[in-house]
Formats: sequence, C-alpha cells, structure tokens
Amino acid sequence: MRSFGKFLRAILVPLGWVCALLALGVPLWFAMAAFGAKWEFIDLATGLGWMTHTIGRPLLFASLAAGGLSLILSLVHLIARRRFFGALLSPLLAVVIGVAGLGWAWQIDRQRSARPLLLDVTTDLENPPHFTPSFAARRSVHHQALDYAGKLGEDGRSLAAVQAQAYPALATVHVDRAPEAVFADALRYAHTHRWRVGTASASAGMFEAGTESFWYGLRDDIVVRVRDDGAGGSLVDIRSLARQPIHDLGRNARRVQAFSTAIADDAR
Repeated sequence: MRSFGKFLRAILVPLGWVCALLALGVPLWFAMAAFGAKWEFIDLATGLGWMTHTIGRPLLFASLAAGGLSLILSLVHLIARRRFFGALLSPLLAVVIGVAGLGWAWQIDRQRSARPLLLDVTTDLENPPHFTPSFAARRSVHHQALDYAGKLGEDGRSLAAVQAQAYPALATVHVDRAPEAVFADALRYAHTHRWRVGTASASAGMFEAGTESFWYGLRDDIVVRVRDDGAGGSLVDIRSLARQPIHDLGRNARRVQAFSTAIADDAR
C-alpha cells in the first residue's frame, strides 16, 4: 500500500502542476485573444481564429482531460491514505474551466448553425437607409460593400430574401408623432445604449453610429432614418451592419429588433 501511495504521489505532483498551469493559463490565453484583438495588439484572424478556435479548443480539452485524470487519482489517493486534500483544488478548477469553455464553444456552434449568415440587417428591404458618402469612404478600407441590393446570402439568394425568411417581423416602424420628436427619441436611444454617434442631422432625419462588442471588439455600423409619413406621423427605419465578415450569431438582427420595439413602445 505504501509503494502504491508513493506511485500515486509521483504522478499527482507533476499532474497537479499541469492542472494549476492550465487553470491559470487557459483563461489568460482567451483573455489575451479577446482583448488583444479588441485593442488591436493582434489582428482579429489571430485572436478569434488561431488563438480561440485553432488552439483554444485543444487547450480546453487538455484542461478537462488533465483535471479529470488528476481528480480521479486524487480521490483514489484520498481513499487509500485519507489525506492529500490540497491536490483536489487545481484539478477541480481545470475541470470546471474545461467544461465551461467547451460548453461555451458548443453554444456558439449551435447558434451559428441555427441562424443564417446575415451581416446586414434592415427594417426596409426595398429601400434600406443609406450611409453617407464620407462614411462610405472611411468604411472602404474594410472591403465590404455598402450596396444592400447587390448582396447575396450563402445560398445564392438575395440578402433581402434571406432576411425575410429568417426575421419576418422586422419592418418599418410607423409612429403617430412628428419626425422631429421621433428623431430625438431615436438619438436618445442611441446614446443610452452607448452607440458612438457620428453624423447626425435632425433636418435630414438620419444619424450614423457604431458599436463594439466587449469580446474581441467586433464592430457594427448603424444608420437610422426618420421620415415624414405625409400625415403628421413618422416612418422609422434602421440598418445594422457587421464590419467584419464573421458570423454575428444574430447580433445585428437583435439590435434592429430591440431598437424598433423601443421606438414603437415610446409611441404608445
């Protein structure tokens, strides 16, 4: 029994160090990937692609495997020797980190497969709000066209057809209030939700804004348009566009829906 205990300790001590290293290193690795890309110390392809998907998942599996093995051996040692409680902490942390990370990855994969690749979302499929020429000039460095009509989905259909099927409820919001008041409400909503408002013109009834995600700094561009409906009311449209060609997991559609709901609710 004594020799068996020594054998277990000989395995558990280095394995415990491995688990401790993984428990500390794996979260740090993902933090470096996310914030390094957000703050542009590294490019997005490196942070989100290589560090997160290519290397990150094997690290999570390694953390789960090392933690699980160490936990099992530590429990065996506890049963045999009734001690060595300290060896349970690092493998338990490694297991928790591995399970949590792989669960998060599974959830992301599930969302990606459940939603179409739709990076440009609007409430007006026929005549979506347009960005200003100055904005278009700044945006051109990202090599993504702003011409909504010419965009196609992954299946070859027009982007409008893809959106109509995926999000049929998204539509122009009709508000029985003057455009000036509705525009002020829309601008207030943008500031409340920390959109970075750029061009804004009350007389033209439009403003442009941008947002950035907490993780990886994924950027979206937004344009809001408020028009007179000809009867004293207003027609409100919004367009939200992902700047990077990466699946947004429905982020822009949710933003458009939330804005439209808030504007409609304010009118009641």
